[in-house]
Amino acid sequence: MDTFKFKEGYYDLCSILLTLSFCFLLRVKSIERISRESPGELGKSIGLDRIPEVKTLRKKIAALSVDGQGEQWLGYLSKDWMQSSPELAGVFYIDGHPNPFFGKNNKLPRKYISRMRLALRGTTDYWVNDKIGQPFFSISKSVDEGMISVIKNDIVPRLKQEVPIQPEAAQLAEDRRLHRFMIVCDREIYSYDFFIDMWEERIAVSTYNKYVTDKWDEEEFKEYEIETQDGKTKTVKLAERIILIEGKESEKLLQSQPYIRFIETQKGPQVKVGRKHSKKKRQLWVREIRKLTESGHQTSIITSNYKLSISLIGMYMFARWCQENFFKYMMQNFGIDFLISYFHTDIDDTTELVNPQWRALDKQVRSLNAKLQKLRAKFAELILEGEIQETKMEKYKDKKSQLQEDISIFQIELNEQKTKRREIHRKIPFSELPEEEKFKAVYNDRKQFVDTIKLIVYRAEIALVNTIKQYMAKSAEAHSLIAQILKTDADFKVDNKKETLEINVHHLATNRDNTALSKLCIELNETRTHFPGTNLRLIYKLVSK
Repeated sequence: MDTFKFKEGYYDLCSILLTLSFCFLLRVKSIERISRESPGELGKSIGLDRIPEVKTLRKKIAALSVDGQGEQWLGYLSKDWMQSSPELAGVFYIDGHPNPFFGKNNKLPRKYISRMRLALRGTTDYWVNDKIGQPFFSISKSVDEGMISVIKNDIVPRLKQEVPIQPEAAQLAEDRRLHRFMIVCDREIYSYDFFIDMWEERIAVSTYNKYVTDKWDEEEFKEYEIETQDGKTKTVKLAERIILIEGKESEKLLQSQPYIRFIETQKGPQVKVGRKHSKKKRQLWVREIRKLTESGHQTSIITSNYKLSISLIGMYMFARWCQENFFKYMMQNFGIDFLISYFHTDIDDTTELVNPQWRALDKQVRSLNAKLQKLRAKFAELILEGEIQETKMEKYKDKKSQLQEDISIFQIELNEQKTKRREIHRKIPFSELPEEEKFKAVYNDRKQFVDTIKLIVYRAEIALVNTIKQYMAKSAEAHSLIAQILKTDADFKVDNKKETLEINVHHLATNRDNTALSKLCIELNETRTHFPGTNLRLIYKLVSK
């Protein structure tokens, strides 16, 4: 705990951390709701006569959050978690979780929140989880530049320093297919330039493929056994091809190079040889893996991981929902998207963000494109059926001509809006933003500190779940059983001579649950854990034992 520097009073650092941890385990989602809990009963659990009041907790949280202490603490924890479980630190799930901001005095940029189906003001937390969904760390952004930018500028430099057991430079030079670690994300990172940029740092990327129009022959697909998140196996049909991708970024050619084109003429296909004076595009060979469903749909995955088998690539990609499940569980049980304070901070004038004028024009372009697609669909579907009559033919021609006229009008307007959009810079510095559009950044240091405690609590609860579910007939009920155990009454007995602290847990509702709890107590006693700040060893058992 040398990370924190603050003035201790009656409640020391250990008391504050234990209070917050125990309250979060009891599903107290916000600091304000702690006042509804029994202060005396919870006080005994931290070794004092009562827990701190809400105003005291807020003062302590504020003191512990200054000078980036919370972020530094999370950095130490994340590095320790990776080093203690290096087998889980080779594959990382990364995704953004938006936090709505309902304050009226700060006009944060709006962003679409899919779970609410609304565009709301707020910040975005980018979470990095291991391959079974457990969190390592998060990065909060008030000015959201997109997931690709955050990964390249904030997450990857940190992972390159903290991920254990990375290949040495000599190994990477010797084996051109070897990678440091793999990033798995949804379609938001679909960019050929991003794939190429990451591979230049020898980082593998895996995501779903966009704009898939063709279908592979079903004879290419073979059956593979894939392990699901709950430890079971299922059979899926997978196929694989190697494809070449090209990035938009390029480099100048020192000399012109010949190139060959095949063109169709009246005499048939002919070969045309020319010379290329333009820039040379960066290229990369990657793997495209497809999954064939029973309905015949083909889900396409693109990855630059050349070492893992096709079944493991499919398993990690389809198991990406473990991170979505993490978000859902943390929102429902720990209030991960709750704000801690409404304090604001200034934004650097050099920070770039989307130009409001460009955004307004882009919105008009998207709207016109959507209307054009509907009109063109109507035009294509309008077919003259049945017996051809003169009156019927006239109505058909009138409808066709009217649709054609509407399409022409919308197309002209669309071209005009696109021209205006090209003349405006997409991003501008914050200093050039109009005064009515300027806003303050959200002060996230306190939320970072509280979220770190919630991460510790979540990982501790997951450890209990993984321990107890092996003694249960229905492992899916392990989460609810642990939540029930945490809220169950218990008696404390201190023995200073034996240097022990006995925790006698009262019985649960059924004998089956009591049996599982008894097994869990045996497992916990074998860890020989001491109560923080004392020499008392914790001993767990049922009251009847």
